[in-house]
Amino acid sequence: MNKTVVTVIVILILVLLPVIYWQLGGFNPISISVEERADMKLLGLTYRGTPQDPGMLGTFQKIEEIINKYPQSRLHTLYNVEPAGKLDTLEVFVGVEFQEEIYGQEELDLREIECSQVIVAEIEAHRLVMPSPEKVKSQIESFAASRSLSTQGIYVDKIIDDRRVEVIVPLR
Repeated sequence: MNKTVVTVIVILILVLLPVIYWQLGGFNPISISVEERADMKLLGLTYRGTPQDPGMLGTFQKIEEIINKYPQSRLHTLYNVEPAGKLDTLEVFVGVEFQEEIYGQEELDLREIECSQVIVAEIEAHRLVMPSPEKVKSQIESFAASRSLSTQGIYVDKIIDDRRVEVIVPLR
């Protein structure tokens, strides 16, 4: 290939990559606000093990079955112990919002988080370009500190759909 063809290809790539990143939502800001909310009640299962273990997939599949039965439900995750790597142990609560009909029909644990206010970080982007959990947590902590708010240190991820996630952080 001659230099002109290579130059044109490089220029096209340099122009297309930011456009693709933008289309996927990579430049979307994280929207953070404080909201009034009653105590959070979640129904779900706790998984403890490594991310590679089939038990983790099974836990998520059980909750997905419940979401399929009750389509108004949304997947929630709450990491009690986050893994540093693929072979490290993690502990995650996987569940849905409390609903009487689910509580009476399914064998799930009830998890209650007392709060009257929460910080909500809304993220809208494709999972390939979604900000890392560390970046989201850092922005939430900066937001809280700038407003002299004290969090409980609990971060609940609410998966709304393939491109939208809310991180809910109860305040003290």
